Parts: sequence; C-alpha cells; structure tokens
Amino acid sequence: MDGTGTVTGVIDWDGATRGNADFDLFTLRFDLALRAPELHVDVPDTVALVCWAHMSLRMVDWAIRHFTASDVTVWLDLAQRLRP
Repeated sequence: MDGTGTVTGVIDWDGATRGNADFDLFTLRFDLALRAPELHVDVPDTVALVCWAHMSLRMVDWAIRHFTASDVTVWLDLAQRLRP
C-alpha cells in the first residue's frame, strides 16, 4: 500500500497460479469480499463474467462438500453480490 492507503501490488504465496492474471484478481476479489469488504479489486469486463461463474461454482461446491448449509448460503449471497 502506498501512503494514501491505495493497494499498489499483491504478493500471494499460495493461491496465485500460472495462467490468467485476471482470474487471480477475481479470486482475490472473492476473498476480500469476506475478509475486507471495504476493499475492491477491479477486473476487466472482458473476463469478469467468466471468472465470476467459475469462482461462484467453486466456492459454493466447496461449501456444500465441507461446511454447513449456512456457509453455502453465505457463498451464494456473495456470488450474487459480486456478479458483474
């Protein structure tokens, strides 16, 4: 972050992978929506819908398989809120 509080870079020691950098940004957007909703990550419109669809399915599936029904609802609500 710079002196004004603007995020100027991201270091990801775990989740980022080789491939589409915009998808990594959208993954970060989902994480921040829960952990720091006041922060926002911009993703180009050309890939936003595809990234949103993938992350929505991924997180809802993960919640169904590993958590409670209320956790599934949290991810469904978040997916709806983040839809481009």
